[in-house]
Amino acid sequence: MNTFVSGIRMLGYCDDWHASPGSTIAFKVSCDGIDSYRARVGRVICADLDPLGPGFRVDPVARIRPDPITGRFQPAFPGSFARIDDPDRLASQKRFSVAALVWPTRPGRGEQTILSHWDGAAERGWQLGLDADGTLALTIGGCGRVSSSVPLLYRHWYLVMASMDFDLGTAMVGQIATRAIPGIPRAATASMELGEGVSAPGSGIPFLIAATSTGTAKPAAASACRFFDGKIERPTVFGTVLELEEADAFLRSSGGSPIRSGILASWDFSRQMASDRIEDVSGNAVHGRTINVPTRAMTGCNWDSSVLSWKTAPELYAAIHFHSDDIYDCGWETDFTWKVPDDCRSGYYAAILETDDGDLDHIPFFVRPPAGERTADVAVIASTATYLAYANTHVKVDMVGSEVMAESVNQLSQYELHLHEHRELGHSTYDHHMDGSGVCYSSRLRPMLTMRPGPYTFNYINDTHLLAWLEHIGQPYDVITDEDIHARGVDAISGYRAIITLSHPEYTSTNMWDAFDSYQQNGGRHLYLGGNGFYWRVAFHDGFPGILECRKGATGVRAWEGEPGEDHMLFTGEPGGLWRSSGRAPQRLVGVGYSSTMFARSTYYRRTAASHEPEFAFIFDGIEPEEVIGDFGRRGGGAAGIEIDRWDPDLGSPPNSVVLATSENVGIDGILSCEEYPIATRGTDGSQHGFVRADMVYFETPGGGAVFSAGSITWITSLAHDGFDNNVARITGNVLQRFLRPHEEDE
Repeated sequence: MNTFVSGIRMLGYCDDWHASPGSTIAFKVSCDGIDSYRARVGRVICADLDPLGPGFRVDPVARIRPDPITGRFQPAFPGSFARIDDPDRLASQKRFSVAALVWPTRPGRGEQTILSHWDGAAERGWQLGLDADGTLALTIGGCGRVSSSVPLLYRHWYLVMASMDFDLGTAMVGQIATRAIPGIPRAATASMELGEGVSAPGSGIPFLIAATSTGTAKPAAASACRFFDGKIERPTVFGTVLELEEADAFLRSSGGSPIRSGILASWDFSRQMASDRIEDVSGNAVHGRTINVPTRAMTGCNWDSSVLSWKTAPELYAAIHFHSDDIYDCGWETDFTWKVPDDCRSGYYAAILETDDGDLDHIPFFVRPPAGERTADVAVIASTATYLAYANTHVKVDMVGSEVMAESVNQLSQYELHLHEHRELGHSTYDHHMDGSGVCYSSRLRPMLTMRPGPYTFNYINDTHLLAWLEHIGQPYDVITDEDIHARGVDAISGYRAIITLSHPEYTSTNMWDAFDSYQQNGGRHLYLGGNGFYWRVAFHDGFPGILECRKGATGVRAWEGEPGEDHMLFTGEPGGLWRSSGRAPQRLVGVGYSSTMFARSTYYRRTAASHEPEFAFIFDGIEPEEVIGDFGRRGGGAAGIEIDRWDPDLGSPPNSVVLATSENVGIDGILSCEEYPIATRGTDGSQHGFVRADMVYFETPGGGAVFSAGSITWITSLAHDGFDNNVARITGNVLQRFLRPHEEDE
């Protein structure tokens, strides 16, 4: 974690950012050149350092220890692979062959391993992989290397194999392209003589797929190197020496070859795909597991576009896409713990690490009320799915056109500089892997630098403006996270008189969507105070705590899109992409849905004629009839901006929903979202297209429930204007106070 220009020397994360009174949180910290530090806990009221904003505020709660904590360096180990820990049957072979189907995505970008049985400490055994120039090569310890001399092509399927005969002292490596390409040899082989005393690595040495052993046992992620980038399908070990054509015929067939009886191990990646287990189907039970969550449910060599879901025909999805920069859990050891006091208030929290030299880090977490209990009448829903989706994003540095989209020169915080220098901390779902494929997994078991106080004023920091306002008006609240709702369903929020979703609840699982809908349909009252909410469908996994999956298809505002046939999520089998594409546009849930982006500046709202009806008077109490709403704020100077939502009954806005106010003066700064028009034409900015707008909407639901939607990310960041004395804060307060009234008082 060398600091380079960012100056950051200390980072940490916790084992579970969901805490409750009585639970214990374990914190893991890595220090670079820091001997010791102090740690304390604070309740985050506002994480925005902007001196013109609500005011940075973290209320002290507790000091972790009276004495300083010793600092130590803990590295991260990216790179996904599969490991077979007990391959003794494979280690004793004197004559054998190995083969696999591969689809390389970074050939020619350094040495990469496809299959290996290698003792990294003794440099004994064998490795089959790619040379630095992308040619297939077999390395045998104590003997040397032989290469096919024909580089593998980027994103083409090949059968690759190697055979070794330690009795005869010979070895062979070979490849066959699954499709012929004029001018390029379709098949290539090479052989070499083995020297005296060359042998297999011996017992107790792991067999690896997509990597080579380093000789280190712990942590598991540190035990490998020279990772393969690309897909691997059907790796197989044969107990005999094969010809290239024999191996090709077997791996590309249904498995009915006469040589089946000679198979020592063959891993079918189409089995138990939603786990970390790889299953050997040879009958010898040489099973293994994946490390760092490579992407499964990937189209294989035999995928023919006849199906688009791995659930329909898993045998067509028997490939795993490995990446040299995958990371799930940094695996750091615990440096200190904190037991949440029984009387601890619910809220946003941080463990604050400090040194005498001014080094500082904030490790975010959330304290919920005890399960099944409420300590307030209102619940603030922490958008943890969105925080995960954006965690450690490299968009400003990596994305072509990021400055054009923002219409400004990118300004990088020290955290963004650090992320650029330290790719081992992983990516967001807005990033690409080094091989160009999209990142569909994001984990919280690593430092998440986009959730620190600082210039990354998006999502987490913006959301704390709402907390500052609630504290200002003296309104008690509980904090419930997205993942609480995913795990417990509507039970996580039922009983609250009102819930508040924040500036950007963009990512939603099926359980979450159903819970919000059930809450609203059973008398719940919901203030949706953001924009671009309930947009992408995501999944969580019970077996992989803290990881989110988001597969992006061919629609929606996306930084990447998946390969054809790979849109369905591994964790649940559900289609990925937009909720709108699954028949649940955000308008069905909260009356409005994403329509436009306006990053350059923000604007204001003007009331509609309908807003003056007596039934809505409570919303506009204290607001003049012609008063402009929200022509101020800390993000772009207005309450309607960044990403905005519109009302549309064709997309499901309820028949009784009413547009109370609509944005004005959006102009050319507003860009229509791509799913809003089927054909690319001119006239899709805010000066020419009626869909480019933010709508403020209200509607009632059965049992006395109601929904108020602001339709803009910057609504929340306008609350603090003029010391919280403004019409955005007044409208929000009016709605909240009405929503907190018992239902019988509204009758």
